[in-house]
Amino acid sequence: MRAYLAVLPEQIDSLLRNGTYGFSSAFATTRLFFEENSEVDEEEREFELSLLAAQESREMQESEDAQGFVLAVNLTSTQSGAEDEYQVELLSDIAWSQVDAALIAESLELELTWYASQEIAEHLPEWLGNNK
Repeated sequence: MRAYLAVLPEQIDSLLRNGTYGFSSAFATTRLFFEENSEVDEEEREFELSLLAAQESREMQESEDAQGFVLAVNLTSTQSGAEDEYQVELLSDIAWSQVDAALIAESLELELTWYASQEIAEHLPEWLGNNK
């Protein structure tokens, strides 16, 4: 299952260095989210979820002007637990090998810049610097 993690650059750094990181929840296509958005295709639902994660990342930084950081991950069937409207509880740590991409909301526009997992280490020092 594809899921989107609202993260801080420091969490990305820790995940990259340690190989795993314990997140409590992830934005995913829950039953309720699917029912509310059944008229749109999967790509649009995933975009909406990634925007919600970027907004939560900004809230974690307590700044609407901050960049929103999101990791797109592939969950295993045993990692997701209880669901709420937009999120699933994560029952185990996320491994770096599950990271597909980083998505960054660099402005308040409804757009995200995509970075492949192989590009994250290259850009991480910049993200860590911009976040201080």
